Amino acid sequence: MTEYSELVDRYKKYRAISQQLNRTLTNRLSQKVVGECGRKLGIMRGDTLVFRDMDETSVLVDYCIYDYCENGSNAISRYMAEFPPDPDSNECVVLKAMSESFYTLVRVEDVLEGVGARADDLLNNRTYLIIDMGLGATAVKGLVIATRILPFRDFTMTSGAPLPVDAETFSEILESALREIGSEDGKYINIDAQQQPDLTAMIIRICLKNDSSLQVEYADVGIEPVTVPLRTGPCVGRNEPCPCGSGRKYKRCCGQRLQNARTPNIAR
Repeated sequence: MTEYSELVDRYKKYRAISQQLNRTLTNRLSQKVVGECGRKLGIMRGDTLVFRDMDETSVLVDYCIYDYCENGSNAISRYMAEFPPDPDSNECVVLKAMSESFYTLVRVEDVLEGVGARADDLLNNRTYLIIDMGLGATAVKGLVIATRILPFRDFTMTSGAPLPVDAETFSEILESALREIGSEDGKYINIDAQQQPDLTAMIIRICLKNDSSLQVEYADVGIEPVTVPLRTGPCVGRNEPCPCGSGRKYKRCCGQRLQNARTPNIAR
């Protein structure tokens, strides 16, 4: 833990800033964006957002913020253009990492208790140091998760909406990716920036179909609510802490935002 203490301190600062930015960006989402992303992820049924588990709200909001583009810009790039951060600020560092983030599948290779994990990127042939105390407290070697990676100098962190991936789900993802996005000979996946949102949506749809969100619980590990991918718990209730980590009740945070953005009802 001692050798990672400086990285953990930086992580705490960056995580707090990213949570504030997520709240701000969530409040800027329109009904159109939420609806279109809900349909793409298979969460929208007709005019209704249908969540089998309320943790899926974090997955939907994450996709809306990072992957939905209008005129080539997502919510993050539009925010940065409208409110340019101080180049020397931590906010600028976090926004840069958010703008360079990507969705992938990672496999835990080494659990670092109190810190996070070292993990292999199964789609990009890279290895990351992921700082995440929740992951360090609950992960086991070999765990595969679908998650968004935010790259910083010396370490990475997740966007806070990971989904566990079992062997069957992993095989289905690879088969679908090769079939829909693979090369002409079907032997490898090679995507460009325009295809990334489609690949991300495909991964999320398969994970949700296979009930990956039911294996996620948001737990307080002494810093903030952190996504923990190894426990199964009850759905997030209206009066429980919001999964986005704002510290507010769900009904007063993402639940309220989705209530305002959606059409008639959210079915459970």
